[in-house]
Amino acid sequence: MAEVTQDAYIALRTYITSNWKTVSLRDDTNREIKKLTLDGSKVKWTHSKLTKEEYVGDDNFGDPVYRQTEYESNQTLELTITLKGADFTLPKTVSKSVIIDNAENEVSAEDFQPFTFKNANDELTIKHKIQVPAIA
Repeated sequence: MAEVTQDAYIALRTYITSNWKTVSLRDDTNREIKKLTLDGSKVKWTHSKLTKEEYVGDDNFGDPVYRQTEYESNQTLELTITLKGADFTLPKTVSKSVIIDNAENEVSAEDFQPFTFKNANDELTIKHKIQVPAIA
């Protein structure tokens, strides 16, 4: 049986961060209380990435031109969800985050200690982590 390569794991991580863009927040009965999409403010990928030098062509003098590009080097992908009580009809308790792919499949779920928003100024930050290993 063949194993996938390191580049395959990078491709998997890139696919995840490019296509898993919806988060469903649930209560302790698994009832959806809020659905959010990746927007760069309330929901964003926050894990670190490495950069690599990539050849992009030659300049007008025939010299090679390179650029630095980030790639999904981190084995743990981290989606950070930042919420305030003002985002909900209060009171509201959140105890689970579920990531949903483009086909509406639930692809990752994380339970956490229930948090109840009681007033508009309450804040909660959820770090939803997904492990996509690399070859040792």
